[in-house]
Amino acid sequence: MPQGTNIPDLGAIRARLARLQAALADGMSRKRCLRRWSDFIRERDGHRCVDCHSRRSLSAHHICRKSFLEAAQFLTGNGVTLCSACHKETHEGFNRCPDLSQPVDAQGGEKLQKMERLYSILTDDAVERGLMHEEFYFLSDEVLACFKQMQGYAPETFFPGARVEQAYLVLAEAEFSTRRAMLEADDMPAPDRPLLPGGMYLVFAAQNDQPRESIVIQNYVPRWKTEPR
Repeated sequence: MPQGTNIPDLGAIRARLARLQAALADGMSRKRCLRRWSDFIRERDGHRCVDCHSRRSLSAHHICRKSFLEAAQFLTGNGVTLCSACHKETHEGFNRCPDLSQPVDAQGGEKLQKMERLYSILTDDAVERGLMHEEFYFLSDEVLACFKQMQGYAPETFFPGARVEQAYLVLAEAEFSTRRAMLEADDMPAPDRPLLPGGMYLVFAAQNDQPRESIVIQNYVPRWKTEPR
């Protein structure tokens, strides 16, 4: 197990999750629900920064800002524990309520590359600590569909892995409309399938008056190969 991790206390994690679920089911105030969400995230992550493993000045950070996507504010897969230094770095730049009439991240507040990285290291942490239970790292279909649409994909587009890993893969994609425009500028057809990390396009030359064709070669192996328990 990597340096800085610890053995998860499943009993304590499940107890914190039950308190969060009870608060949501009972319609408690947003402030109390957020406090219980924060308690769960820090307990699940072993009371250390998932990025640098510091145990000082910890906060539960919303990977996708709640002001941008309210549906994600209490989801367990949308939180990661960060120390004050890592947390400050994540919030550098624009950190106010976004203008939702503008394109995603037009104001620099969503920080898509940082979101991608945090979902990635959260996935690694869950796998390395044997904690990839869906209820511990849950992202709803609605939230994943929103991420896909942000990147230009249909909501039903398939991405492999557990839900937090899917979030990483969706955000790791170059925006589909941009990639399609670049390919078509070189007279290359753009497949509708995502190009996962390590993948490539294979383009066939035009033959017998038929247009060029392209296929996607995928080499990506999900970090969590089976359905979360």
